[in-house]
Amino acid sequence: MASRMRLRGPAELLSAMPYLMGFHPTDSLVALGLRGSGLHVQLRGDLPGDLPGDRDAGEVLAEHYAGLFSRNGIDGALLIGYGPPGRAEPFLRAVAAALERSGIALLDMLRTHEGRYWSLLCAAPGCCPPEGRAFDPTTSLVAAEATLAGLVALPDRAAVAAAFAGPHGPALDAMEEAGNRANLRVLRLVAGRDAAAIRALLAGAGRAALDLALARYGEGGRLTDDEVAWLQVLLHVVTFRDRAWERLDRDVRRAGHLGEAHRRLWTDLVRRCEPASVAPAATLLSYLSWRAGNGLHASLALDRALDADPDYSAAGLMAEILGRGLSPGQVPPIAPTRRRRRPPGRPRRSVDRPRRGPMRHAEPGKGRVTEPAKGRAIELGKGRVSEPGKGEPRGEARPDRAVSPGRDERRRRR
Repeated sequence: MASRMRLRGPAELLSAMPYLMGFHPTDSLVALGLRGSGLHVQLRGDLPGDLPGDRDAGEVLAEHYAGLFSRNGIDGALLIGYGPPGRAEPFLRAVAAALERSGIALLDMLRTHEGRYWSLLCAAPGCCPPEGRAFDPTTSLVAAEATLAGLVALPDRAAVAAAFAGPHGPALDAMEEAGNRANLRVLRLVAGRDAAAIRALLAGAGRAALDLALARYGEGGRLTDDEVAWLQVLLHVVTFRDRAWERLDRDVRRAGHLGEAHRRLWTDLVRRCEPASVAPAATLLSYLSWRAGNGLHASLALDRALDADPDYSAAGLMAEILGRGLSPGQVPPIAPTRRRRRPPGRPRRSVDRPRRGPMRHAEPGKGRVTEPAKGRAIELGKGRVSEPGKGEPRGEARPDRAVSPGRDERRRRR
């Protein structure tokens, strides 16, 4: 549900940020990019540490902020540092300098810590006293309005990440047993068949499994462990993974109930798949979350994919999208992959040969992961901030993980 809040002054802005981010940020820098009166880019990054290498990484990230803002036509920025002055202020000033070099106006630069805030652009004692100004986000009118609108602010980012954790204990044991049964089922299905027959069988099995899953979650149901494991194994067949991605993209663009069925399905798979095999499902959930404007969830799902397989190229493509701060409006629809005609006499490629995923329009690069955060419209002072649309990037800059796309391995677990 889209929501609007009218924010007047730093205290209300700071009170609203946890609800806009989805959690209470700590040791962070948040940058809000405005175009005219509209909020178009929202980023959060961890504060650099105290070592010289950390300071260098902070300078790189500051330039990343400025470059992303420039590419998105941002003409004004608000910066908020969460932490003590020794850690927050150097990073705030580095980002401010990078923005200034890019011709982006800095509207305000705030630091907040332990219930007080300071403006680094104001030295008037009557307005911004040296001891700072106290505020309590939990008792503010903005917090009440946000809660009434259904917005939630979890204690920290780890609390959000917990919702994306995989199975453990007896649940993990059950999924491993189901995975063994699914692998045996694949072996029986392909035994004695040639490569063309295997491709056709696995593609058909994947379509049937995905149809069943979407119908089940569209009705509010849930897959059994064996059904989850079967879909988990089939998603490692790259041709089927591509078809599932194309269908996800098509259904989400059309909106309607299918988008919600996809969200329930891929979220449940990420929570239940074996941790070592979750990369395909987690990548699809990352893409779905990004398309929905929830970059926090997109980044958390991407973390699950990369933890499972750092060289999974589909996850590398998602890292490129998030790292470049691309909005859904900047990425064309995923077109069905078409087979090329095979020249006479040229052998058919092996079923196990790696092939590229569906998102061949993504540019290769070395961008760090950027996590677009939840986009919700706010109004700052008297100037209305336009409601975020599907074409606006929001994000959390992530200096802790640099991703370069690797090979896409087609895996058939035996």
